[in-house]
Amino acid sequence: MSNSIDRRQLLKGAGTLAIGPALLPFASLAQAPPQPLKLPPAGMDGWVSLINGRDLTGWYSMLQKSGKGVAEAKHMVSMEEEMLHIMGAEVTGEQFEPGYLATHQEFENVRIRVEYKWGVKTFAPRTVSKRDNGLLYGLVGEDKVWPRCVECQIEEGDVGDFFLVDGVRGVQSPHGAGLFGQGLSPIHGWPEPGSDSARAAGKPSTEEPSTGRKIKDGNFEELNDWNVVEVLWQGDKSTHIVNGRSVNTITNLQQPDPSNPGKFIPLTRGKIAIEIEFSEIWFRRIEVKAFA
Repeated sequence: MSNSIDRRQLLKGAGTLAIGPALLPFASLAQAPPQPLKLPPAGMDGWVSLINGRDLTGWYSMLQKSGKGVAEAKHMVSMEEEMLHIMGAEVTGEQFEPGYLATHQEFENVRIRVEYKWGVKTFAPRTVSKRDNGLLYGLVGEDKVWPRCVECQIEEGDVGDFFLVDGVRGVQSPHGAGLFGQGLSPIHGWPEPGSDSARAAGKPSTEEPSTGRKIKDGNFEELNDWNVVEVLWQGDKSTHIVNGRSVNTITNLQQPDPSNPGKFIPLTRGKIAIEIEFSEIWFRRIEVKAFA
């Protein structure tokens, strides 16, 4: 199979991606400590693009062995055709490192929306495995592979799984008959306590928080077309929505307390990142929206 991709086909139906206002002056992000989230108010669209269509301003790369700033030089991440292109490098048999592309800014109480489509290139040492990527959020602490965060899995057949990484833990909501989304509003987010929608969602689990992988319900992704993945992340709970279908929900998200070993604190704030794995993938939209 050819390891090239027809850009005209890729862009077919892409439309125009509106670039929202900058969240903060990007030039100051590397030097300044994290600032309070600044987003337009919900109700006037509210979505803010985290990619500008020209370059990787506001982002930095991290690879497992080579560290920061190397993935750009190796063409593992780039901005092309006004889209983020992951693993667009030439296929030569070279074994690449995994890593991620992360925002300098931290976020909290946001909806995150990405739109992606698989490319055709795969790289050693995973040329025959499932194509794999991931949307990371709540990324805190040391930059390493893999960092302390929550992952919304983007992998063939597994889009919407939770991976709770490096000690992060939580409680997967009950999902009998696949009703993860029952009671969630795709417009306003989580239902109000005591509302009919909240009662329809069922009682919270009494399960203790645990780490690892939390399997989603349902396969709603397209392997050969564009997909929209949305994360509703409010306080210490989040849900994953794939092409408009809620497939996974988690509550009581916690991280190890960095100042008190053996204890946990809520995970409510952190950076957003896109994985760099061994498969080509395009993102034509990466954006956030504050909860009202």
